[in-house]
Amino acid sequence: MTAAHLPDDAPLPPVPRGVLPLDVDLGDRAGQRVVLLSLEVWDGWADLRFARIDIGATQRLTRRVPPVDAWGATADGSPLEIFDAVGRGDRRFSNGEVRLVPAPRPGSTLSIAVQVVPGTEPLRGTITLPGPSDRTDRQQG
Repeated sequence: MTAAHLPDDAPLPPVPRGVLPLDVDLGDRAGQRVVLLSLEVWDGWADLRFARIDIGATQRLTRRVPPVDAWGATADGSPLEIFDAVGRGDRRFSNGEVRLVPAPRPGSTLSIAVQVVPGTEPLRGTITLPGPSDRTDRQQG
């Protein structure tokens, strides 16, 4: 059994493993800013949450959310598959998620590139994810 928008070998039901807040501003191109909000980690994949903000666009967007082929990601230099890219919003503001397979390991260096406006250079950012010792254990009560 599989589910839409999930890798074929994803365990069902999906099990969340945690959310890492990022708040990484990748900058802007042609008046479109991209901010990486968080990394939602699941068994077998991760969802990179982002916001795209029009701060004075000089070109009309063809899509309000950059498509799968506009994204690139590596973890410690190894490529991650961009499995899906979805979102919602309008031409002034949109937010969404990029599904990365596999999920980057804790402590790894995650590099992201996105071409938010066709014909421009991609925005790039590198994030060192917290390692296992950087996490606070929480108990549900």
